[in-house]
Amino acid sequence: MVRPRDGEPPRAPETPQRNAATATMPRRRPNAAALAWAAIYLLLAAAPLALSLISLDPGRGFWVNLSVALGFVALALLGLQFALAARSAKTTAPLGIDVILQFHREVTGIIVLFVLAHPIILFIWDPRFLKLMNIWTSPWRAKLAVISVLALLVLAITSIYRARMRISYPVWQALHAALAVIIVITALAHVVLIGYYVDETWEKALWIAYSAVFVWIGFWVRIIKPLQRMRRRLRVVEVRQELGNCHTLVLEPVRPSAFGPTGLRFAPGQFAWILLGRSPFAMTYHPFSFASSAEHPEQICFTVKAFGAFTSGLHDVKPGQSVYLDGPWGDFTPDRHDAGGLVLMAGGVGITPMLSVLMTLHDRGDQRPRWLFYAARDEQSLTARAELDRLAAAENVTVIYVLSHPSAAWTGERGHVDSALLERVLPPDRADFHYFICGPEPMMDAAEDAALGAGAPAHTVHSERFAMA
Repeated sequence: MVRPRDGEPPRAPETPQRNAATATMPRRRPNAAALAWAAIYLLLAAAPLALSLISLDPGRGFWVNLSVALGFVALALLGLQFALAARSAKTTAPLGIDVILQFHREVTGIIVLFVLAHPIILFIWDPRFLKLMNIWTSPWRAKLAVISVLALLVLAITSIYRARMRISYPVWQALHAALAVIIVITALAHVVLIGYYVDETWEKALWIAYSAVFVWIGFWVRIIKPLQRMRRRLRVVEVRQELGNCHTLVLEPVRPSAFGPTGLRFAPGQFAWILLGRSPFAMTYHPFSFASSAEHPEQICFTVKAFGAFTSGLHDVKPGQSVYLDGPWGDFTPDRHDAGGLVLMAGGVGITPMLSVLMTLHDRGDQRPRWLFYAARDEQSLTARAELDRLAAAENVTVIYVLSHPSAAWTGERGHVDSALLERVLPPDRADFHYFICGPEPMMDAAEDAALGAGAPAHTVHSERFAMA
């Protein structure tokens, strides 16, 4: 599946589709590792506040220090954004990649608020500061501040309104990375040129430490991780045409041992970022859900719907072409839950993680009952229908196709997945069932309501959405 990511609804050009992306967050109890990482994050974000508590010169007071404090916290949060986006297994394991990336998105709003408040407070305290807004006559410390703020606003606006602005996913990725670097460098230079808050040895040591961490994260993401991906190269075995304007990429590891003693391992329902036919150092990558059995990592599949230039060109991919993976990632998997039965609800290309789940459980000999409700427009939109029909032959698997605009010859379910359909198909005793939902946003909202309306406890409903990018 093309997951955010080449995978949002067709309205967005070249949107990565991770069949879902930020999931409706898995409800999990905080563990020691998660709490420890949260504490470290808060400490690093708040540590620069100490710089605003130094001895004040005449003419400085509470409002100046408040302004400075907000600016320093915003700068620390900006640096931490690099860490959140770096996708480290140590930090994502206790918290979940979806949770971290969603938090990464939402913290941007706090950063914008603090960054704008920093100069506004100064302007209100002393209107003479307004003249620093003139970048033609102001000193370099002010010029850099204006550049940093403008770059931050551009980053936030293009991230929030990327679809409406019709910015392709690869262009947005490159722009996002470039703007982030510009913002942090100009902000750090602004602090250094002001000088007042970095004159003391301990103050310089603090910002040198922060800068070193930021540089290390960049080196790790842009050099070390690509080198690791280079060792774990895969190659294209086959490209299959599917219903629903989709193609399935069949891949195999070139050196299975490079992935560890057990080879490439993933859990059903997870996803990976892939780089296709390019250097592992390329900046543009796309998130897709695994669409094959986790029990057979010697050959993996991604089923991708044609939305933008990248995904629409997959039919031209040739066997033997190199592919690099960053993953697996994600918590949208039944392996994390002790469920007596599984109810899978998919819409469109959201079928891909469900396909992986059904294939994996079949290969494991799992005897738990499972139902798949697959919502699509018509018969020609039922991606992987042949494979689903094969899986439905198992005694404990029920597949229900629900079409909104079927042909006159269609004898199956019509309309949409709702609580009435669930009540009619599912057994009365389903207290220990878990529900997994993936597809377009409106379908997922309706499916969640249907599951809750059919009596599913909220903690048993898990959703994966097209919103990661």
